[in-house]
Amino acid sequence: MNKRYLLLILTIMIIILSGCSVSDVNIKDRVSAPNNNIPPIQGKWEIKSRIELNEEDTDNEGIDRYIGQVALFHKDAIVLGEDYGINPSFKIKNVKTYDYLLYKYKVAPNNIGINQDMIQIVSIVNDNQYFHEFIKLQEDKLIVYIDDHFYIMEKIVDEIGIDEINRYIDIEKSMVRTFETIENERLQTGVLLGIKIPTYDEEYEIPNWEYKTIWINSQDRNVIDIYEIDELLVPRKNGFWTLGVDRQIGDEEIVDKIRAIQQISVDNADVPMENQLYNSRGRAKSLNRSNNKSILKNILFIGNDYISIEKTDAEKNNKKTLEVYAIDNLEVERAVKLSDIIGEDGKDIFNEGAENILSLDDNAILNETNIGLDRKNGYWILKGRVNYRQNEEELYKDFNIKAIPPKEMVSYDKLTIPWNVLKSEIPEAIDIYSSPNEEILIVVTHSNLLIFPIMNGELLDNNPIRKIALPNNATVIMSEWATGRYPNIWQNEVVKRGKLILE
Repeated sequence: MNKRYLLLILTIMIIILSGCSVSDVNIKDRVSAPNNNIPPIQGKWEIKSRIELNEEDTDNEGIDRYIGQVALFHKDAIVLGEDYGINPSFKIKNVKTYDYLLYKYKVAPNNIGINQDMIQIVSIVNDNQYFHEFIKLQEDKLIVYIDDHFYIMEKIVDEIGIDEINRYIDIEKSMVRTFETIENERLQTGVLLGIKIPTYDEEYEIPNWEYKTIWINSQDRNVIDIYEIDELLVPRKNGFWTLGVDRQIGDEEIVDKIRAIQQISVDNADVPMENQLYNSRGRAKSLNRSNNKSILKNILFIGNDYISIEKTDAEKNNKKTLEVYAIDNLEVERAVKLSDIIGEDGKDIFNEGAENILSLDDNAILNETNIGLDRKNGYWILKGRVNYRQNEEELYKDFNIKAIPPKEMVSYDKLTIPWNVLKSEIPEAIDIYSSPNEEILIVVTHSNLLIFPIMNGELLDNNPIRKIALPNNATVIMSEWATGRYPNIWQNEVVKRGKLILE
């Protein structure tokens, strides 16, 4: 009997242990904190080279101050160039290479020499603050992203002592006064934010949208002026333009027309150029809804050269499609194809994305002009749309396009502080914009724009220095930045058009 009981107990233990091993198969897909005694990166490393993504990188690599700098990793302290931290914590995660690099850094894996489907990311947090993130390619090779560039790091010593790290940290502390002196140089930043406010036309029982611009001018991390303009003011290479939607109402239709007018100055007064693309709106007394041929247009994004809209066609059962137009060619309303924007692979990339989200049949319509721009985690992304019919109803599904909006479309679109760090510090944030000179950061919430000063990649204060109230359901559709001497030039243009907003 004793042998039988012993056999039964052994059998149960084997089953339990087997179950544990099976459940651990997917452990690599989880985020985990390694044993602090054995950090995932340790030893002495050197930044060997910069990965050139374009010709400008190649031209400037010879003066790159990061190449040759040393990084030290120990369970009790870390050093990366001029940055250091005490008692760091390490986190490891395995991610899909293409998705991670595209949506976080806007770069394809092959552009930085990675051909793996999955990569390991090691994140380091110091004093509850984001320190750095590393792509671990091999045990002796890393990639790190610093100041808008990717760098290759190679291990030169397997392990180091805490004394060596402390010597590096003491040197960096002695340099703080020098950096603080340099920091006293004057900073100046301006930004034009395009704001869209949804409204409703009760007379004709259709949606409408109002547009305005908010100008924020800061100096040395202090906001000095905020103006509001009752139209969209767009800075372009050939001067300022005003842009909006004119609603033209007839007996049987309402048609929205995109208006873009280049401004010229005569005796310090703004005068529209004669070749205005569309006339201002006309309005009839009635609308025959039984024969409605209306087309409504809702602006989603404005850049220097392109505009993204959603079009609603009442004659086609309120079918909603996306379109991108070149601002210089608005009068013909020719929608831009994805392949016009990102190259000859655009059509294949569009079709692949569409097939991943919808079982396509004869009722689905694939068209690579059915594209637009949207915000995700503080960045502009390209999205596609598939229209289809079901039970006589017009429906659609959207999908993210695995391609980066080119600079011709989105001129500046970077975050000084990573989205996940900002979101943890400001949970109410639904969107974030940061200035190119790393002076200020603008957080969008459901009801306000919050302005924060930043320095060395961190918020100086968790309390905003200014707060601007937003109308209900308002969204930001444009962010155009000016730095150096340009904020004063833009300010002169804004003062002529806008009204000063007082706190």
